[in-house]
Amino acid sequence: MKIPANTAINSADFTRTLRRMIVPNSMTMEDVAVPGNWANVFSKVRAHDEVIVIPEDLTWRLHLLVVETGVGFVRTALLHAIDLTKAVAKVPAVEQPGDVSKDAPEPPEGYTVNFAPAHKWRAMTNDPHMVVSKDHRTRAEAVAAAMAHSRKASGLAA
Repeated sequence: MKIPANTAINSADFTRTLRRMIVPNSMTMEDVAVPGNWANVFSKVRAHDEVIVIPEDLTWRLHLLVVETGVGFVRTALLHAIDLTKAVAKVPAVEQPGDVSKDAPEPPEGYTVNFAPAHKWRAMTNDPHMVVSKDHRTRAEAVAAAMAHSRKASGLAA
C-alpha cells in the first residue's frame, strides 16, 4: 500500500521535543520504566517527545519515546539503553607504532619493518628497496613475514 498523497509531513523539530532528564543516583533504569514514577513530571512531556534520561553520576543513559501521558503517569518505549560503567573504547584494528614494546623482535639483516597507513605494517628489503609483504595487523606479523622471505630468498626454506 502506498502512502496517501495528502499525508502531512512536518519537520520533526516542530512536532516533537527532545528533552534531557537528570534523575537521582538512587534511581535505576528499571525505575524509570515504571509509568507511575513519572507522576511529578508528567505535565512536562507529551506523546511523541523523546527523553534522554541520565543519573547524576552518569553511570547509564536511556533514550525513550513518550508513547502516552496521563494524569500522574507517562508510558514510554525504549529506543536505546547503555550502561556507561561497562562501555569500553574500541581497540584499534591495527597495532600502532607507539604501542610496540621495546623487546619486540627485530627483522633479519637486510630487511626493514615499518608502518605505513596505506600498507599497515610492512616488510621491505633494503637493497634493492622492495616491499615483500604488507597489510599486517601487528609489527610481529611483519617481522615473521620478513624472516620467512629471508629464508626463502637464501634457499633455506623447503
